[in-house]
Amino acid sequence: MAFFENLNFWRLVLLMFSGMSMAMGATPIAPTNCVAIGVGDASGGAVIFIRWNDNSTDETHWKIEYSENGGEFALLATGSSNTTTTTGSYSIPLNGASSNTTYQFRISASDGSAYSATTTSGSITTTVFTLTAAPVPGQTAVNLSWSNVQNESGYNVFYLPADGSLGSQYSYLGSVSADTTACQIAAPTVEATKTYNFIVQPYFGSISNGVGESNIATATVDGMTSKTGTSSTPGASFSHTFTQLSGSGSAVVSRALTGVPSGLSFDSSTGVLSGVYPAVGNYTLSYTVNFANGGVLTQAFYIRVRPVAGAPVIGTIIPAWTAALGASRDTPLAGTFTDAEAESAVRVSTTLGDMDFILFNTATPATVTNFMSYVNGGKYTDVAFHRSIAGFVIQGGGFKGAGTDSDFTSVVTNPTVVNEPGIGNVLETISMAKLGGDPNSATSQFFVSMGDNRANLDNQNGGFTVFGRVAGDGMAVATAISNLPIGNYNLFLNGSGTATLFTDFPLNVSSMPATMDQTKLVKMNSVTTIPTLSYSITGNSNPAVASASIVSGQLHLVGLTVGQTTVTLSATDLDNLTTSQSVTVNISNTFATWAAGSSFPGGASGLGQDPDGDGWNNLQEFAFLGNPALSSQASGVVFSGIVGVAPADRFLTLTFPVRKFTQGLSCAVEANNGLSGTWTEIWKSADGFGHSQVISAVDQTDRTVVKIRDSAAIGGQLKRFLRLRVVQE
Repeated sequence: MAFFENLNFWRLVLLMFSGMSMAMGATPIAPTNCVAIGVGDASGGAVIFIRWNDNSTDETHWKIEYSENGGEFALLATGSSNTTTTTGSYSIPLNGASSNTTYQFRISASDGSAYSATTTSGSITTTVFTLTAAPVPGQTAVNLSWSNVQNESGYNVFYLPADGSLGSQYSYLGSVSADTTACQIAAPTVEATKTYNFIVQPYFGSISNGVGESNIATATVDGMTSKTGTSSTPGASFSHTFTQLSGSGSAVVSRALTGVPSGLSFDSSTGVLSGVYPAVGNYTLSYTVNFANGGVLTQAFYIRVRPVAGAPVIGTIIPAWTAALGASRDTPLAGTFTDAEAESAVRVSTTLGDMDFILFNTATPATVTNFMSYVNGGKYTDVAFHRSIAGFVIQGGGFKGAGTDSDFTSVVTNPTVVNEPGIGNVLETISMAKLGGDPNSATSQFFVSMGDNRANLDNQNGGFTVFGRVAGDGMAVATAISNLPIGNYNLFLNGSGTATLFTDFPLNVSSMPATMDQTKLVKMNSVTTIPTLSYSITGNSNPAVASASIVSGQLHLVGLTVGQTTVTLSATDLDNLTTSQSVTVNISNTFATWAAGSSFPGGASGLGQDPDGDGWNNLQEFAFLGNPALSSQASGVVFSGIVGVAPADRFLTLTFPVRKFTQGLSCAVEANNGLSGTWTEIWKSADGFGHSQVISAVDQTDRTVVKIRDSAAIGGQLKRFLRLRVVQE
């Protein structure tokens, strides 16, 4: 002790001699409350995390010492002043990867000349930290379990999809409390049939103070690997194989399928459903598979049978029309043609042109109803197409510019809609966009497929719902959008001060600007409902007889002159396919109409009057195309004639004109043996010109000259007479 006193004395003397002075201070106050956490790993090292209370302000550095299994303390590390935490991998060897080692730690502070007393030692026993991951049988979930460590505050859990869909960096899932050694990761974080890597990391204090990490544990989630639905037309060949994946490799022990429609059969040994597509409609089947490990998977499978696409077909036949001069007729066009495939349609008017969408109301009723709620609510006005990937999709329906370059607003969305998969995501189809891992998350955003996306979109996220297709020339507009340059922009949504990155954003420019230019957006100006068929008059064989036009959804016919014409009405669908049907129009004369346009001497215009005194009354003049003002018989009337040559039977004939295009006028040829008693009818107008007693019928512009033969031969009776009777109803 005296030695140290003398040493201090000479130190003081030397300092004074050199002209320097030094105030002798106290040794730094010792730290307290040393706590440590250690995690062993399979490589034979340990990660140590140490914390203590700093009770001094004049230390220059710290000394950290450790003792292994009660042995002598040795220097572990040194640290700078006012450091309360030291972390690092110090490569302290374990006694084998499977054994535990107990460590003690002590901390002392130094002012550069002396060390304080040490802390109370922190003691830990390191643990080989092992993580395992296993799929939950029959569920979209993974169970994680790990060995516990000492003194931890909790555990952080991280994951990484093995398919690279979230990049190569592990994502933080969450934390669990101390002494917890298991947790379950479930949907929608993990998706069925996908493989994930997991890491668990203990922490001390706050979750940011991680200490080492576990090994990487990998698990593949149980689930169905076959798609969720299919679609075609009635009678088409059908074959679908149900496939599934057990992440643990468990074998299938049984399969069952319910709700199988007529025309299809299921093989439970192979999981194959085959046959032909049933009638138009929606069919929901339920598939169940049982695994040897007790897992059970179920899947709803949808068969959506749609009408055959093609030109319109004739529905209601438009009847022929016979009418008087000046008459008109209106025939509603609804139902005269049908386009079964196009139940409803909308027109998307964009800044680059119009696209017509045919909607699949029956096949996907919930989705069409959801889409139309945005259309009818005017929510698609001035909404941008905000995503374009060549050969894949163009997407819109979610955002509109708010006026300045980077400020946008979101379309106010309605509740999400149930997923309705089954129809293939092929070129020209329209589908709902949704959130990853949530099949029933679609709201306002939709996309047009710019290629055959069935391999991807029919199987992903429960299958993407196709609820319509682009019709006619609309894909030219979609292609024009797809061909625009694209860029990535940070946009501010709904007044937020935090930017959201939008990738693959198309603009109507030759080269992309560095910042968003809202004047170059490709927008939907409006989306409105339109008819699925348009009508036109494509033929009128004699327009002088009748006019034909489309007025307020009706075929409007007007009689102009006496005669006949054939009007052709055509229906064109949204794919520019046309079907036609023809309507025969007869504009006829009545006696009253004829009389109104004729001259009658002395005003004798009655049916039975003969104003010109030629022996033909006015009705006969009308029937046989005569002139009541001329004293001559009607032209072309021949009352006599005989057919046949003796000694064969001979027959009387009567030849006369039948006026065309009349209403209420009829005639009949009758026979009698003595000009008294009952006359026998040989032929009447209603029998037509194909009757057995008609020898000839010569068609002319305004008449048909017909020759009628008697039904009895002349030689069979003493006398035989024929007469022609005319009636105007």
